[in-house]
Amino acid sequence: MFFRPLRQLALLALVALAACGGGNSSSYTAAAAQLQKATATAHLQKSADAAIAGGLAGVVLNHITPIDAAQAQAGLRQVGTTAKVQADDAFMIGSTTKAMTSALAARLVERGTIAWTTTLAEALPDLAAGMQAGYRVITLEQLLGHRGGLLAFTSPADIGRFQAFLVGYDGELPATLAGRERFFAAWLLAQDPPPGVKPGQDFAYSNAGYAMAALMLEARAGRPFAELFEQDLTQPLGMTVSWTSSDQTFTNRPVGHDGAKGKLVALTPEDTDTAAWLNVLRPGGVGTTITADSYANWVRWHLRALRGEATPLPASYLQRLKTLRHGDYALGWVAIDIDGRAVLAHDGEYRGFSSLLIMDMQGRSASFGFTNTEADDGAWVMAVLNQAVSDVARALLPR
Repeated sequence: MFFRPLRQLALLALVALAACGGGNSSSYTAAAAQLQKATATAHLQKSADAAIAGGLAGVVLNHITPIDAAQAQAGLRQVGTTAKVQADDAFMIGSTTKAMTSALAARLVERGTIAWTTTLAEALPDLAAGMQAGYRVITLEQLLGHRGGLLAFTSPADIGRFQAFLVGYDGELPATLAGRERFFAAWLLAQDPPPGVKPGQDFAYSNAGYAMAALMLEARAGRPFAELFEQDLTQPLGMTVSWTSSDQTFTNRPVGHDGAKGKLVALTPEDTDTAAWLNVLRPGGVGTTITADSYANWVRWHLRALRGEATPLPASYLQRLKTLRHGDYALGWVAIDIDGRAVLAHDGEYRGFSSLLIMDMQGRSASFGFTNTEADDGAWVMAVLNQAVSDVARALLPR
């Protein structure tokens, strides 16, 4: 039901990956760019076809440089039908949304709307009395770095715990998203941390932590998260992002699949009540929907910024990314050294969809993949997607 945490094992297994393109500025002449794009497209198509042969339902792969992008797609929108994945299809990307939420937070920090050091109790004073003492001093930056110590909401256990509370609740439940957000926050912040986790110190991946960070942004800005997200992040960056409710029936677009390799099943919509509560976790990636072309805009701004060019991305967000070292996590990114090269990466999974992005920290190139496939029975989907993305990057390395 819920999306799972970053699969660090899948990312660390990219030992042969070099998601870094390469070359100096002379590589980016018009002629060289055309040749590079044609070469990239051929490798992308080969990898996309291999990913479908490896069991994915459908896949879109992109390779991006600071000035251009190449794309290929393969497979089906839904297993058992004939509709093929199209270049402009929208996919749910799960937890790769977290970097976007973090960039939005940085934008508001730079405007003085909120600070990285603003605490939960300071931003949500009406909820402070009911919070666990350890949560009251948790800061915005700690939440975005998964050091808030909150329940993960990445597995059925946490979901069932909250659903049991709802069943036994004898008051009137909220009927709006804003009301559900605060109701969920009041419940969440009164719960004990996961066993062995100390708020403010231990890394503990939490989708709910991102929901609390977004609630802090809403409280200080006086605007809903979706409005902040669109007006202060996606519009300035030339992106189009929407949220797909989990009770929606898909038509003319990829459908999420789950299951073992060779036995994929298209997921059916959730019931309306469950979908309404799932929406409180949108800041962490529930239902985030985007096309590959639009996501490529997001990635290209990062490449340009990492190369030292001026971009609309918040400076404090970029500065934090540049300080990351191997194994560090911050603001929706994990840093990894691969073949002696530093890359930023993240993956995501939600309701039958998976995504993976790897980006060279020097801003030379990046590769990402979207698929309408997920696996409850293991990491095979991410392994196949991982292989597809890494094969493209390896093939495009300069000799």
